[in-house]
Parts: sequence; C-alpha cells; structure tokens
Amino acid sequence: MKKFVKIFAYVILFTLCGAFIIRCIMVADKSAFSKLSVTEEMIAAYSDTVSADFVKTVDISAEISDDGYFCAYGFYYVPSVGHAQLAVRWNDSVYGYTDMAFGTEFEFELLNETTGVTYPLETVDAKDKTIYNFRKLMADGVEFGPDDQIVVVMKLRDGFTSRQVICYAEQPMEDYKLSGNDKKILAGEGK
Repeated sequence: MKKFVKIFAYVILFTLCGAFIIRCIMVADKSAFSKLSVTEEMIAAYSDTVSADFVKTVDISAEISDDGYFCAYGFYYVPSVGHAQLAVRWNDSVYGYTDMAFGTEFEFELLNETTGVTYPLETVDAKDKTIYNFRKLMADGVEFGPDDQIVVVMKLRDGFTSRQVICYAEQPMEDYKLSGNDKKILAGEGK
C-alpha cells in the first residue's frame, strides 16, 4: 500500500510539473501575429520599389516593457509607404496591477523619441489565449530616420503608460528578407 501511495504521489507530481511546463511553452508563444501582414498600400508600392530594403525590421532586444506590463515583437517598417506594424502581448494580470476593468482594450502608439512625434496604432487583429492577449497593430504616415529611437507605448489609466524600446538610436534597422509567399502577395498573385 505504501508503495502504491508513493508511486501515485510521483505520478501526480510529474503530471503537475509537465502541465506547468506545457502551459509555459504553449501560452507564452509569441508566434501569434509575428509575421509580416501585407497591406493594399504595400502592394501598390511594391512594383515601384522592388528592392532589398522594401521592408525594414529590427531585432527587439528588450523582451518586455520596462515595468513588465506587455511585450512587443514582430516589428516591420515600410519606409516607402510610411507603414509600421508590430504585435503585442499582455497577461491578464495587468488588469489587477492597474486597477482597470478586466477586458479593457488598451491603446498603443509608436513614439519617435528622437523627434517627439507619436503615431497611434490601430488594432487590426486580436487573439486571446488563456491568460494572454495578443494584438496585431498597424500605423500609417510613419517616418523614422536611421538614428531614431522608437518606443511602443501602452496607455493604461490616468496618463499612466508602459513603454518598450523597439529600436535604439544606435541600432540600425535591417532589411527584411521577404518570403516567397510575401513576394507573391505583393506582386498581386496570391493571398
């Protein structure tokens, strides 16, 4: 009987540990919305400016905002059409930390800290996965120079914000290598 209880306790322990590990891997997955989303403006401009630097990206070195309220990733910038897009993720616990009603939609904006210009970001797609909330955000009319510091700002309440640096002034944006599917869509050949 003691042996059975011991084995049963180990099975429960390993099951709980395995479930916790799987939960951490599955729900914290930042692949949601991390790919480039092609827009009509990009399709129109692509034929005029087919070059390696059509889309810019940057490896976001800060994994999470300064205060831990959200995470930004999958940043793309198309200088020829003044278009920027990125994805954000936040945990439901943000509502408790900020005394905001559960499910409140947050506003986001891009801030060019070098020039002080802000660009409101529009949510174009949303996905909620257990405790995480994912949003694909886009802005048009965006202008960034090669030495500009770019920050995404999450507006919380009463003028309180959370910030994450997307691109540091000394960190150059890289040319994004378009996938074969991206090129087909941009050329008007697919969806």
